[in-house]
Amino acid sequence: MISNRRAASLFKATGDLLQILGESRFVVMAYQNAARTIDSLEEDINAVAEAGGLQKLPRIGKAIAEKIETLLDTGSLPIHDEAAAQVPEGVAAMLQVPDVGPKTVQRLWRELDITSIEMLKEAAQEGKLRTLKGFGAKTELRILKSIDLLNRRSDDRTPIGASRPLAEMLAQALEEDEEKGVFVRVEIVGSLRRWRETTGEIRLLATSEFPERALQKFSQLPHVTEAQERKPLAVTVSLLDGPQATLTLAGEEDWGTSLCLATGSESHLDRLRVKAKERGWQIGDNGFTSVPGESEPGNGTQPSMETAKERRCFESEEALYAFLGMNWVPPELREGGSEVAAAMGDALPKLISASAIAGELHGHTTWSDGKSSVAEMAEAARERGYRYWAVTDHSVGLGVTQGVDAAALAEQRKEVEATNERYADSGVDFRLILGTEVEVLGDGALGLSDEVLASLDIVVASIHSGLRQDSQRITERCLKAIENPYVDIIGHPTGRLLGRRPPSEIDLEQVFRACAATGTAVEINANPERLDLSAEHARTAVDMGCAIVINCDAHSIGQLELLPYGIHTARRAWLRPQDVLNARPLDELLAMLKRTRSGRSIK
Repeated sequence: MISNRRAASLFKATGDLLQILGESRFVVMAYQNAARTIDSLEEDINAVAEAGGLQKLPRIGKAIAEKIETLLDTGSLPIHDEAAAQVPEGVAAMLQVPDVGPKTVQRLWRELDITSIEMLKEAAQEGKLRTLKGFGAKTELRILKSIDLLNRRSDDRTPIGASRPLAEMLAQALEEDEEKGVFVRVEIVGSLRRWRETTGEIRLLATSEFPERALQKFSQLPHVTEAQERKPLAVTVSLLDGPQATLTLAGEEDWGTSLCLATGSESHLDRLRVKAKERGWQIGDNGFTSVPGESEPGNGTQPSMETAKERRCFESEEALYAFLGMNWVPPELREGGSEVAAAMGDALPKLISASAIAGELHGHTTWSDGKSSVAEMAEAARERGYRYWAVTDHSVGLGVTQGVDAAALAEQRKEVEATNERYADSGVDFRLILGTEVEVLGDGALGLSDEVLASLDIVVASIHSGLRQDSQRITERCLKAIENPYVDIIGHPTGRLLGRRPPSEIDLEQVFRACAATGTAVEINANPERLDLSAEHARTAVDMGCAIVINCDAHSIGQLELLPYGIHTARRAWLRPQDVLNARPLDELLAMLKRTRSGRSIK
């Protein structure tokens, strides 16, 4: 079975290869558009094809639909294989370098005979790239930085947006097993339970009354290609699309210990081992065992040789942490920082949760590049339990998509107000907010005038282009937007795309300082391709006095389901509900926006 992600990747790669080979832009666009359509599809592409719905998808014609069917039926895309055979492997590999696209790769290959990333690096270091028209010293420096970023990128780690859905699918398949007792409980563990941005492998922990059958069933799941390694209580498998996955079985009586040890991180566990040793216990592969010559907690006595190998079991993590004299530590915080000291001192924060979010302040509709209407997005947000949702379609100035101008915003306001009136007449406690995601242009100016921005309820300012500008220039652009009295939020501040595009060189400390001074909020963008701000930067922002908003930046109804990625990023940043503006009721939120008062102090 071919996944949506795999199909989209193949069509994108085909478009890139054809562009390198000099194919017409219309043919290239057909494959690129197909890749975008499949990648954003909320249904399984296999189910769509089986129902005969491929040609009903946007930007999918008969010829492309037939190629999709071939891929799904045979597992291969012949035109991709043919193109790949004509492009040297090293030339195609240059596409991995951030900001080096097919057109650039074509010129590097055809005009300078560069056929590998290493040759590209040498040419840039020796100043040979500037012999190409349009290339200069800055271009060479940018390419060298991009190669360095590529080399530092961990090839064996998968972004959470790809690995977490796979883990959830595997866990759900086990939980839904019809044979009673084979899987009693199943939990995602490891870095995915801590919601790290990337993961090395998918790890699941389960209990079972029938261990042999449990491991066999896991090895035979539809998404599994083969078993890599088998142990008495664990099996590691390869997946059709994604990192390898390991299922480990634990005993019910020691579930808490196994869950804690399997969650990590190793640095956090090292701190727990220190606390255990202080109490006369050691933590190893076999869980908690007593240490000869060490005193038991609370009684000051020495264990005898007969009790030296005593083993302690914990059915829950809460019991384990209590045994060590501390509060239970949420998985997102278990990174070996100050969480153990905070847990010992009853000083862990009450972290933000999804239930605390009252609404979102950044979302899109068909007025720009969204897939659903204003009314459809409103109803989907209301059904999620939100009390408000902001319509913030892209402004003019963003070249890659249709943007709303002043006239379109005036028309959109009528639709928003009509929708709000329908909810009010029905006695429904829900309200749409009219805003925009205004483009920060190359010189720091905004895509809409102050007069237009002043007429809106909320303004998100974002940088989508020129992300490879030097630090001073891109920072100055952002600071200029922050200084605008009508900009309430800075959206996805670094512009990164996990595993695909590195963050810009923006000076976030300057940005946070300016946001704190002006009362401009900073966004955690929950889309797992972005997670921008990162947890580390979000914590710094709050420490410097900034308010945070958590938004899905949803372009479709299904993308409203991405909120957990933003919530868990905020939890990793130790954020509380009071740190997040859109955890507040609408009236309170509107009263705290920059346009309402200059600066804020959240207590």
